[in-house]
Amino acid sequence: MPDTPLPKHTDLSSIGEFGLIRRIDELVATRAEDADLSANLIKGIGDDAAVFKTGAGKLQLLTTDSLVEGVHFDLTYTSMKHLGWKSIVASISDIAAMGGLPRYALVALAIPQKISVEMVEEFYQGAAFAGKKHACLIIGGDTAASLSGMMVTVTITGEVSPERVRYRSGAKPGDYLCVSGHLGASVAGLKILQREKTRFAESGNGEFRPKLDPYREVLEKHLMPNPRRDLAKIFAGEIDVNALIDISDGLASEVGHLCAQSNVGAAVWEHNLPLIAATQLVAGEFAESATEYALYGGEEYELLFSISEGEFAKLERLSNDVTVVGRVTEKEQGIRWVKESGEELPLEPGGWNHFGR
Repeated sequence: MPDTPLPKHTDLSSIGEFGLIRRIDELVATRAEDADLSANLIKGIGDDAAVFKTGAGKLQLLTTDSLVEGVHFDLTYTSMKHLGWKSIVASISDIAAMGGLPRYALVALAIPQKISVEMVEEFYQGAAFAGKKHACLIIGGDTAASLSGMMVTVTITGEVSPERVRYRSGAKPGDYLCVSGHLGASVAGLKILQREKTRFAESGNGEFRPKLDPYREVLEKHLMPNPRRDLAKIFAGEIDVNALIDISDGLASEVGHLCAQSNVGAAVWEHNLPLIAATQLVAGEFAESATEYALYGGEEYELLFSISEGEFAKLERLSNDVTVVGRVTEKEQGIRWVKESGEELPLEPGGWNHFGR
């Protein structure tokens, strides 16, 4: 078998901070297809702060997310392009969860010595691709050296009409609880990546090839999730949702947040959880529950929302990618898990908690 050529590795010290910034500027420069956004951009990369005009009559949204090596990603199986993509879409999902649309992004990198110029360029190729697909321009940021692992921090600004902004606090008893897309696939993809990494380490030779083809759907969900800007655009128009949150820490956790903020209870139905076959396949291989993946997996970047029956009927005509997973109830009824058998249990809180035990 022919040797695979090693990727080029240019040390960051050879081009310096400003040389790196120039390369980043070239990678994320505005293009003709960005005309609507670049028309409001007065000054991007190259000064102490970016300058842009805001839309008349709009509320500005601002969110930030950090991804830390060893906590959020493992460079053994996460490519720099995938990391760039995911860094952008995680924050775009927060904007969508307010009913808004993204506009501009700032990206800050803490870079350890093991990261080359080429790797940083691949990161920004992924980030710029995500921005282009979801109409969000990268207009600045920061770079710094790291003495430990890599860290990415993304700040995104968005906008929404005052009458269309949505919070976690608007759910009403009688509303449907709905989710977009399908659940549990991201953690399923992560489990496959972690398993193949372990198998590679145990093989002790360079002949090992991971078996990934049967798991393409769940791997894509983990490595290249899509924020639901499509639904945010619908919600910004003719559909009224009452409460809205994105699913980054697991469905059970997000239902808890929505109910706490809205001062309501909820019933979540096991039989309605949207699970794809690939997620169920992985759960079976690990002798685990696909339902547990859906409830507690996290990193879905789908939307959870409450909506009246009448508005849901209108939404169904505009999107075929939403599922009713429960009902909002009075607070006194608590947050209940309704099993397929009809048995009702308290829905235990869970999902990702950075500082939990």
